[in-house]
Amino acid sequence: MVEIRGVTKGYRRGFRPRLAALDSLDLHVERGTTLAVVGPNGAGKSTLFGVLAGLIRPDEGSIRIDGRIPGVRVRAGGIGFLPDRVRFPEERRVAEVLRRLAILDGCPLRELSSRVDRALELTGLAARGSSRCRNLSHGLRQRLGLAQLLLQPRSLLLLDEPLAGLDPLWRARFRELIVRLRTEVPDLTILLSSHELGEVIRIADRVAVIRAGQVAESFEIEDGIAPVEARVLKILERDRVG
Repeated sequence: MVEIRGVTKGYRRGFRPRLAALDSLDLHVERGTTLAVVGPNGAGKSTLFGVLAGLIRPDEGSIRIDGRIPGVRVRAGGIGFLPDRVRFPEERRVAEVLRRLAILDGCPLRELSSRVDRALELTGLAARGSSRCRNLSHGLRQRLGLAQLLLQPRSLLLLDEPLAGLDPLWRARFRELIVRLRTEVPDLTILLSSHELGEVIRIADRVAVIRAGQVAESFEIEDGIAPVEARVLKILERDRVG
């Protein structure tokens, strides 16, 4: 499903030396996998998601999603991306925003209302349809971003910090939503990044630990939360010391 080979992406700030956000990163994700991408601040997680979404062009390396290079056409083919900071037109109303996004996403007009209503219902925003985006809290904006992903059938979801701003109730409901989506679409592939290690371990079936722009280790989640957390922290501490 996702094949990344030797991807490097660097940024230059003023006259400072070029900083590599991704450094010859390799990653393979099988179809139907839910992969938790974890690591410290500045590890390159958001850059990785931006590259996969086709929004950031790598300096070196190759990326294939179902054999195709990421870009607008690939996103239109069933890829949904939720960035770590979701922004919507402040004066637009919630339901109006979703209708416009659904049209841009190629939703058939005859299904527009039903799909918007379903997305609002699944994300608990049905009562907020007439609210202006400027009045939404951070958590509600995050849920609106999730609602956008539910407007069309997806084969790949890229979720960068999807739990940010969500209260404990909606963190639990988010997990339930992911389970529901995976049940409805068994081949759905999900990559999610979060600093909430315990939360993503509850959702994912595999972990990729990223540090300094590289995959330090990737492994299946076979044990409980505590052993996996301990293993991830050991990897990060080992790399830091080394």
